[in-house]
Amino acid sequence: MIEDWGSDRVADLAALTRAALPTERLTQTELSVCLWDDPGPAVVLGDERGAVAAVLRGTVGYLRLLVVAPRARRHGAGRELLGAAEAWMVERGATEIRVGAEAPFYLWPGVPVEATAALALLETSGYDDAGAVLDMACSTDLHADPPAGIEVRVVDDGAALTALVDREWPQWRDEVDRAIAQGGCVGAFAADGTAVGFGCHSVSRDGWIGPIGTDPAAGRGGVGAAVMAGLCAELRLRGHTETEICWVGPIAFYAKACHARTSRVFQTRIKRLPNPDSA
Repeated sequence: MIEDWGSDRVADLAALTRAALPTERLTQTELSVCLWDDPGPAVVLGDERGAVAAVLRGTVGYLRLLVVAPRARRHGAGRELLGAAEAWMVERGATEIRVGAEAPFYLWPGVPVEATAALALLETSGYDDAGAVLDMACSTDLHADPPAGIEVRVVDDGAALTALVDREWPQWRDEVDRAIAQGGCVGAFAADGTAVGFGCHSVSRDGWIGPIGTDPAAGRGGVGAAVMAGLCAELRLRGHTETEICWVGPIAFYAKACHARTSRVFQTRIKRLPNPDSA
C-alpha cells in the first residue's frame, strides 16, 4: 500500500535509489535536503515497489522523483505511483504539473534523456515535451587568474554578495544562502568590497556547480572564469577530479573558458490539467 513517507524513511529511499539508479549515487543528505527540507507543501509517497516525490508551488505541481525497484518494473508500479502523486497535487489545487525546470530544490534539472522508461511513462500519461536543458562537465584542474583588483574567495559573510544576487537574480537567493551556509559559495569582490560575481557548488547535489553569475557591468572581463577556477579549486580539495555544471545557460562561455563539454541532456515535461472552475 502506498503510504506517506516521512524523513525517517530516508535510508530506505537511499537504498531504493542505489538499486534503481546506481550511477546517480544519490546520498541520504541529498535526498533529505531536496525532498524533506523544502518548506513545501511537499510529499514523498512509497511502498515496497518504489517511491515518488512531489511539491506544490501555488497552482503548479512538480514531480521531483519517481523511482521503481528493478524487481517491480513492468508491472504498473511506476504508473500507480505517478497517479498517487498526481492525485495529491490535484487535491491541493494544482492546475499544471511539471517535471523539470524547478528550483531552488531539485535532484535533476529535468528528465534525463537516457531514462527511456520514465519518458515513455510520462508521454503516455499526458506529459508534453516542453524543451530541454543541458549539463556540461569539466575537469577541476582549471586555473584562471582574476582580473586586476578583483579577489576571488570563499564567501563567509554574504551581505555584499546577496546584495548583488537580490539585484540581478533574486530567484537564486535561496540556493545562494544555502551554499554560503555550507561553505560552498565563491565570490569575486572589487577592492571596495563590492561583489561582482559568484558561483555555488554542492547546493543540492555534491560536486555540481550552479547557480553562477557575473555582474553584467563586469561581464567579459575574466570574472566568470576566475570564479569557475575558484569553485574547481574548492572541489579539488573535496576530492573531485571533475565537476558537473548544472542547467547551463551560456554554453559558449563554459566551452571556451572552462574547456567544458556537454555531458547530459534533460527534457522538461508538462501536463496541463482541466480547470474545475471552467466546468
